[in-house]
Amino acid sequence: MAYIREEEINKIRAEADIVDIISDYLALQPKGKNYVALCPFHNDHSPSLVVSKERQIFNCFTCRTGGNVFSFVMKYENVSFIEAIEIVARKIGYNLHIDHQVNENKALKKEYEMYDLATKFYQNNLNSTEGTLAREYLKSRGINQDIIKEFKLGLALDKKDVLYQLLSQKEFSLNEIEGLGLVNKSGTAIFDTFQKRIMIPIANLNGQVVAFTGRIYQNEDTAKYINTKETSIYKKGHILFNFANAKEDIKKSHEMIIVEGNMDAIMLSAKGIKNVVALMGVAISPEQIAEIKKLRVKVIVMLDNDNAGESATLDVGDKLLTNGIETKVVRLSGAKDPDEYIRQYGLDALKNNLKEAPSYLDFKLNYLKSDKDLQNITDVVKYIKEVLHSLAHYDDLTKEMIINKLSENYHLDKEVLKQNLGPIKPVLKPEGPKVETSKAKTKYDIAARAILYAMMNDSKYIRIYKENLGYFKNKSERIIASEIVYYNNNHQGINMADFLTFMEGRDDIYPYLMEIIHENEEQELNTDEFNNWIAVVIKELKKAEINDLKKQMQQEMDVNKKMEILAKLAELKKEV
Repeated sequence: MAYIREEEINKIRAEADIVDIISDYLALQPKGKNYVALCPFHNDHSPSLVVSKERQIFNCFTCRTGGNVFSFVMKYENVSFIEAIEIVARKIGYNLHIDHQVNENKALKKEYEMYDLATKFYQNNLNSTEGTLAREYLKSRGINQDIIKEFKLGLALDKKDVLYQLLSQKEFSLNEIEGLGLVNKSGTAIFDTFQKRIMIPIANLNGQVVAFTGRIYQNEDTAKYINTKETSIYKKGHILFNFANAKEDIKKSHEMIIVEGNMDAIMLSAKGIKNVVALMGVAISPEQIAEIKKLRVKVIVMLDNDNAGESATLDVGDKLLTNGIETKVVRLSGAKDPDEYIRQYGLDALKNNLKEAPSYLDFKLNYLKSDKDLQNITDVVKYIKEVLHSLAHYDDLTKEMIINKLSENYHLDKEVLKQNLGPIKPVLKPEGPKVETSKAKTKYDIAARAILYAMMNDSKYIRIYKENLGYFKNKSERIIASEIVYYNNNHQGINMADFLTFMEGRDDIYPYLMEIIHENEEQELNTDEFNNWIAVVIKELKKAEINDLKKQMQQEMDVNKKMEILAKLAELKKEV
């Protein structure tokens, strides 16, 4: 087990010229201010991999693989993040100090003890007079004292270094505390990672606290959530949130509900649905699947009602099904997540959805139909090909059932269908330099991504964003913006290559992050243009608000409320 401090990682990254490192693997050719090469990550026939010396990143214009020097080595050498750092350090002659614990049990005991102390400290804070507002917030969300105790919820105070002082008094060293992500250091200043946040402990599969999620509770102008980064005892892919608490209820009910966020799991538990766990992001790992398989129960996947949640449902469902786990799906409409759905439609409505959840295969077959006109022969052929392609990793019985269904519905010979079961090129993902594979981007899309790109390059754009916008309509954009603001606040500035290191492991966001960089890499940044992008986003947000108000008008029966909506509409139309 090994751990390398973020400060040292960034130092290695700064000293390692990405052009020099990639030159050890590929034949780079200068092209303008960048370098190009044949991409090793797909079957490349003309140089589509671009390496930027200025920004210290690489990007493939075809397969859209990208990142910084560590990302390249990880993917090329097929090694872990820590191993990639070691390789880069050796290449530049950096004397890397890695803490390889000889007696792991002794080391882990100390680390678990630190998290146990931190958990109790945060719990005491929540129960103190200083925790009154946080307790009121939790109460307003339907979280009572029993749930607070069940999940060991706590509070990080609005103070600079009280946790650090406590742990120091217990004779833990600064390196040990910082190594577990409980404090940050900037120059000589030391400050607690979590301040003025409700604390949600994250336990491993045995119930030992190994990380935290910190959530704002007073609408502060900062990232909604802050999460512990991976450490020697915390690996996201090895954990299912609430697993230790929910395990016995899962066994009794023979059913596990998987949700997207830890607050979703807490809120469902508060409503009496105890057999629920949450993913640590939107991806599911082999380690998590292995733990689920041991329980021999069916799984209901109930992720957020947005595009990212839908994509994740397909990914998670495929992986569960191909591992022989009976899988069902709930897609909640009219609300973004289970908590909001219960507040709008009631607990019984959600329970009914869980009871009537369709199988994952039925969900997937309907999903593949969703963008097709099945009265059109071309779309029917496309649909059948996509279904057959999706069966590649399923067992023979499942394949037989689907083929029978297709044969009956479309009067096709079963043998013809079976002949097409082999690897089929995905229809919707052609290889080529074209970035978009579906609908064209709107003015909003272009402006929002350009804003995020500029924010990754210079702190002044972060300040302008916070002062003039502070919000995006899409969840992925909001998450990236929050992470950028958080990084900038805690590192007194931002550097794109270092920010990518910071975001390493965020499988839910990293691909979109690279897409943003890919689309804006040639962008010349200036304040006037940035303000224009801000104006475009504000205008589009107001247009969306106008459309929402128009819908409210159509449904509203109260005359006085109609007048209020009309007044708002008039004001917004003037602004637009």
